[in-house]
Amino acid sequence: MSKEKLITILILLPILLLAAFFRFYDLNWDQGHHLHPDERFLTMVSGGMHLPASFSEYINPAKSPFNPANVGYPFFVYGAFPLIGTKLIAPLLNSDTYDTFTILGRALSAFADTLVVLLIFKLILLFEKRYNLHQSIKFWGAGFYAISVLPIQLAHFFAVDTFLNLFLFAAFYCITEFAFRRKIAGLLLSAFFLGLAVASKITAIFMIPLLLCMLIPGHSPKRYTFKQFKKAFLLMIAYGVIFYCTLRLADPYLFQNPTLLDPQPNILFMQNLQTLKNLSDPTAWFPPALQWLHKLPVIFALQNIMLYGLGVPLFLCVTLGMGIIIFHFRKTKLLIVLIWCLLFFFYQSTQITKTMRYFIVLYPFFAIFAAFGFYYLSKRLTVLIIGILVIPVLIWPLLFFSIYTKDHSRVMASNMIYSTLPAGSMILSEHWDDALPLPIANKNNTFTIKELPVFGEDTPKKWNEMDALLDQADYLILSSNRGWGSIMSAPERYPLMAKFYEKLFTNKSNYKKIAVITSYPSLEYLGIPLTFSDDGAEEAFTVYDHPKIMIFKNTQKLTE
Repeated sequence: MSKEKLITILILLPILLLAAFFRFYDLNWDQGHHLHPDERFLTMVSGGMHLPASFSEYINPAKSPFNPANVGYPFFVYGAFPLIGTKLIAPLLNSDTYDTFTILGRALSAFADTLVVLLIFKLILLFEKRYNLHQSIKFWGAGFYAISVLPIQLAHFFAVDTFLNLFLFAAFYCITEFAFRRKIAGLLLSAFFLGLAVASKITAIFMIPLLLCMLIPGHSPKRYTFKQFKKAFLLMIAYGVIFYCTLRLADPYLFQNPTLLDPQPNILFMQNLQTLKNLSDPTAWFPPALQWLHKLPVIFALQNIMLYGLGVPLFLCVTLGMGIIIFHFRKTKLLIVLIWCLLFFFYQSTQITKTMRYFIVLYPFFAIFAAFGFYYLSKRLTVLIIGILVIPVLIWPLLFFSIYTKDHSRVMASNMIYSTLPAGSMILSEHWDDALPLPIANKNNTFTIKELPVFGEDTPKKWNEMDALLDQADYLILSSNRGWGSIMSAPERYPLMAKFYEKLFTNKSNYKKIAVITSYPSLEYLGIPLTFSDDGAEEAFTVYDHPKIMIFKNTQKLTE
């Protein structure tokens, strides 16, 4: 082994181990309570699935027991491949139960996202050889993705996002290898990974323009001979065939019929996508869509990426790196990548739903841009000064990592409820949220739990029910900001509910706050008295793994 390869391994291996540590640590972060609704849904679907009797049954959308629609879940808008793959692996690892399947899915999610770190290194290595980049940039790029907060969080969840991100970035890496080295295997592998990406989530198609742009010659093209044109045409045909065949095998249920030569999309799937679009419409009364009513285009997504998904120091490196590419690498394919990232960001950030996970496919490129920015910022500095500059970048992931070093905030709240609230108390929870206390071993749950219809229209009928429940109950528990966070942002739709929450939070209600349980990003586990409130983050960033819980006591019914 050459000295250069040894040095590469000695630097890259710790980066990969750090990435794996951040992603695999505490995969049972909710202590077995299935507190992520998407995970819960996928696990429930898997429970109805079983191995098809034959390959012909597997590819038949009308008969396959791997098709969610055939096992009691006709509304399924994800790609089926991550679920199918996990279902095939689960029996081999004795992980095909309701609890173990979720943990296996999280482990596969963490593994997929760790592989992205390696692919970032290899991609920058291609650019390094092509454009004579400094050899340290590939290490910075891999390292910055390894410590990016949003990828670390999503790697802890068994959803389709991490699989989509891996397959899309692999498709991009392979087509870049073909563009630079003219290795046909790279082009064909790109088609294969693109097929897996679409089989994970249909939105993978948004990267197709970038993949095609990577095939544009970087210099004035020569006059093509008929033979060269014929070869290019055949390669594109091969790309399309491999992509299509991979997609048909990875998720046959995106198609209406099992016949390979019939590309008609599945009618039910298309109807489901339209239903999802309708539910996200601002005029719909769908609770999860309410949060997006007054979010500013571009600004809201940018703020969440800067403050939570990346952290301010890393975001500044990304911004600097973008500027460097524009001014120093504008005649390279790096500029094509940057333009696509900006266009995708602008498109997604102006849609109704601007949730952070929809931007995950940009994070590998953010890491690359940050590597350029950090290198050019520090290239004339000493190793000591560079080390000092890295510290602010590391603070964000270390803050966020703290939530996995302790019990889930809902578990902490449940333990407190069992130990302090009187047995037999009546507790109010909110519609569309997880009620507390959670069932915990060796805890005798004698509480009566009733649900407030907070997301119902503000009609007299609703408020008669609300008032009756509020009069009867002993405690009100807000187990996250799903209700008040969305409703208070749309007072024109919920005038009475918005006033209710305002009185509740300003101590003008019969219900008085007696406890607040949080799991804010913090460095206290390292002995450093620094805690960062992320109450301003998008709902999905906090509500799954570290929601803020508030407990209120009915002072008219109970005395201290």
